[in-house]
Amino acid sequence: MTDTRPAVPTAVYPPSTAVGTAHALVFAPVTPHWDEGAFFTPVVRSLNRAGVRVTVVDTLALCDATTPTLARLAARWRDLLPAFGPVDVLCGNALGGAVAQALLPHVDPATAVLLVSGPARTDAVLERRLTEIADLAAAGRTEAALGLLHRRVQPAGTPTPGPAAAPAPAGDGPQAARRLSRGLRLLCGIDVSAAVRAHPGPLLQVVGGRSQLVALRHTAAAPHHRVHVVAGAGMRPHAEQPAAVSALVAALLRQKGLI
Repeated sequence: MTDTRPAVPTAVYPPSTAVGTAHALVFAPVTPHWDEGAFFTPVVRSLNRAGVRVTVVDTLALCDATTPTLARLAARWRDLLPAFGPVDVLCGNALGGAVAQALLPHVDPATAVLLVSGPARTDAVLERRLTEIADLAAAGRTEAALGLLHRRVQPAGTPTPGPAAAPAPAGDGPQAARRLSRGLRLLCGIDVSAAVRAHPGPLLQVVGGRSQLVALRHTAAAPHHRVHVVAGAGMRPHAEQPAAVSALVAALLRQKGLI
C-alpha cells in the first residue's frame, strides 16, 4: 500500500507475519517515475517473510535544482529521517544505496545496512556511462536514454536488443527526462567510503559480477562488513538471482539478531 507521509512518495509493505517489530527503510534508485518500490520486490518479500516491515521512499522526490550534489540530497533526507521512526535496517539500491551510505553518520551505530549495487565511490568509467544516459535525457531523447539505461543494467555480454525490446518512456516524458538527468548526475564525483568504513553495525553490499555500472571496485567496507559478488549478474542481482540474494539478506538479519 502507499502512504504519502511525510510529504514524499512512500510505499509501506507490512510483514507477512505478525511476529516482530523490525523496520527497514529503503532508498530507491533512479527511475523515470515512482514505481512504489517495484524495483526492490524480491528483497522486500524476503524482508517481509522475516517479519520486517518495509518502507520504500522515492529518493528523487527531494532532488531539484537546489540539490546538485549527493551531499546536498543526503542532507535533505537526513532532516526527514526522524519522521520514519526507528530504523533497524537501512537499505538502498544504486543511487539509493549511495544516499543510504552518506546517511550512515546520522543513524544509530547498530543499524544494519543492506545495499544492492549501491556505490560508495565512482570512477571515470562509471561516470562516463551515467553521463551519457543523463545527456540523452537532458536533450529530450528520453526513449534513447531509457534504452541505453536498460542495456547498461544487463550483465556485460548480453546481446543488444532490437528497438522493439527497449522500454518505452513511462509517465510524463519531460518529468522522466528530468529525473534521469538529475538523478544520474548525482553519482558523479562521489566518495562516501570513510562514512561506510566507520559504521560499526553490520553491512552487506551485493553487486553483480558482470555489472556494466556499479561493480566491486565501487564499494567500500570495514573488516566486519560483507561485500558479495553475484557471479554472472548485472546491475540487478536481486532480480536476476533472487534466491541467492534472499539467502544473503537472511544472513544479514541473523547477524543483526532479527531472525
